[in-house]
Amino acid sequence: MMSRCGVICATDCRAYKSECEGCNELEGKVSWAVFYERDDCPIYACSIAKGISSCAHCGEAPCKLWYDTRNPDASDEEFTADLNNRLNNLNKVNKEQ
Repeated sequence: MMSRCGVICATDCRAYKSECEGCNELEGKVSWAVFYERDDCPIYACSIAKGISSCAHCGEAPCKLWYDTRNPDASDEEFTADLNNRLNNLNKVNKEQ
């Protein structure tokens, strides 16, 4: 299961199955959205507003929203690795379609 932003829930998300059942299952209403003073994930909401199933279909990833929702506890190296992982996951989706 992959979130709209390219996170593979079971392998990439520390909150999966402890705090979160998956972004898509929760329709973006993830627990950490409160850190952005929201009820839902801004990236999830953006994909809904654009009518796309994931950032793979947007063509702008990684966009400003990805940087704005960066995990503040991640080092620059960790954040870059996360971005690259998510982009690779999204590229696989594009190649399969």
